[in-house]
Parts: sequence; structure tokens; C-alpha cells
Amino acid sequence: MKQRVITGAMILAVLVLVLFARNITTYIFDAFVIILATIGAYEMTNILARSNMYNNKYIPLCYPIITYAIYILCVSLELKWYMILLIELSVLILIVGLLALFGITFAKKTNNEIKTRNLKIRSDTFSIFKSMHTFFACLYPTALIFGLILINNFGTASYVFVKPKEYLTLFATFALVVTFVIPIFTDTFAYLTGSLIKGKKLCPNISPNKTISGAVGGLLWGGASAVVTFLIFNSIPNYAEMFTEFGVKFWHLIIIGLVASVLCQLGDLFESKLKRNANVKDSGNILPGHGGILDRIDSHLFCAPFIFFAFLIFIV
Repeated sequence: MKQRVITGAMILAVLVLVLFARNITTYIFDAFVIILATIGAYEMTNILARSNMYNNKYIPLCYPIITYAIYILCVSLELKWYMILLIELSVLILIVGLLALFGITFAKKTNNEIKTRNLKIRSDTFSIFKSMHTFFACLYPTALIFGLILINNFGTASYVFVKPKEYLTLFATFALVVTFVIPIFTDTFAYLTGSLIKGKKLCPNISPNKTISGAVGGLLWGGASAVVTFLIFNSIPNYAEMFTEFGVKFWHLIIIGLVASVLCQLGDLFESKLKRNANVKDSGNILPGHGGILDRIDSHLFCAPFIFFAFLIFIV
């Protein structure tokens, strides 16, 4: 427990430092997210491999840099958000398609891998499945956590919006804080409430320790944390002006907070299911007392894209 608390404090300190560093340049936070995505992708390829879902691990490891480079290029060309997302998805599908084609074309090499793994499967089928698993390892976590980079760059991509850039920069800061606060409060109070009240298990076949009472506690506190965050920021004159300009109300944060909290818990359960299939307790061991990077960001992976699109409504 002591090690877990120390590591947790260090994680929080790094997060606060990175958020403050955005005042120097947004690239610092972008780099932070890319590092998380790369380590998370490495952990995911290992989890999939342990589940006999073989993949080309080099593609997911390179994908964070690839997707960010495409994003920077699209922004420099001043493309719309939907075009950026469409191009990102198209490039990923192209890469994975070429990977499958490569495996089918060079059947001898594919058959050698099949023989090494002691599998009974056709080379073309194996190539297709391998490419699909690689596709999944790119989506989870990189494509999902990329929502943080999109939020971070509301001000950078200000050409898309009609709102003043200075307001967009403030809005990005607020949105990022909310994106991190909701999962932290949801996870923490789901654990505390579940430990205190106990009761019926939520999904015993996936995560035996989670309870319905914990899920409800996490939901309520997650929603409340979004509202409290709004009220704190709203007490700051510049942010109050920005909220008025964008038409953001506290009840908006109630809805966003509750939905995001549900998504956080779904993200946690989803990763638990992947780990159970792979018969592993943690996604990695890079964080003493906490496990791997995926163990820390699993809630954020489902939450970040939602908050990006939810907050996008106020500025388009």
C-alpha cells in the first residue's frame, strides 16, 4: 500500500507538471500523451499475444508517432476536424491492409511463423487475423487516448472555430482538467464506496472485486467532481467570461460528468476482460504498486474521446 501511495503521488505530480507546462508550449503535453500511448501499445501487444491474438507489435509501437505526424500535417493544411479523423482512420486501415497483403504474398514466411507457433491455420487466414489484431492494438490505446491531444490543441487548431483563440486555450485547459478529474474521482470513490458498503458483485466473471455499490458511488462522485471543477474554474474571472461566451452551464457538466463516469467504469472493465483473457494481473510493471500504463489510463481511454466530442459542441 505504501508503494502504491508513493507511486500515485508521483503520477499526480507529473500530471500537474505537464499540465502547467502547456503554458510554455502545447507540444510538451502532446509528447507526454505520445509516450503514454507508445508504452500502452507495447503492453497491449503483449496482452494480445498472451491471448493467442498474434499481432505485428512494431506497427502499434510506431502508430503514435505516425498518427501525430498526420495530425500536424492536417492542421498545417487547416483541414476540418472530421477530415482529420477520416484521414487518420483511412491511413490506419491502409497500413493494416498492406500488412495483411504482405503476409498473404509472402506465404512462406507466414507459414514459418505458423509452424513456429505450432498452429493449425491457413497462411492467408492467419495473415488476416494478425492484421486485425494489429488494428485493434492501434485503436486501443493510441486512437482512443489521442482524444487528449485533440482537446489539448483546441487553441492550436483555432482556425476551425469562430471563437477567440485565447478563450479556446482556456477551454482546452478546463477540458483537460475535467478529463483527468472524472476518472480519478470515479476510480477512487468506486473503490472506497465498494470497500465500505460491499454488497452484490458488479461483474464477478470479469472483475471479482467490483461491486454495484462501488459503481454507483463512483458514478455519483465522478459526476460531482465535474460540477465542482466547473464551479472552481467559474470563480476565476477569465474562465467565467469564457464559460459565458461558450454558453457552458453547470448542468452541462452534470450530464457530461455522469456519462463520462459510466464510460470510465466501462473502460476499466474492458481492460480487466482483456487481462483476464490473457491470464495476467497487470498490463505491465512500469509503475510499482499500480502495474502498467494501461492499468492507469484504462478509464481515460473511453472518457477522453467522449469529452472531446461533448466539449466540441460548445465551440463549433
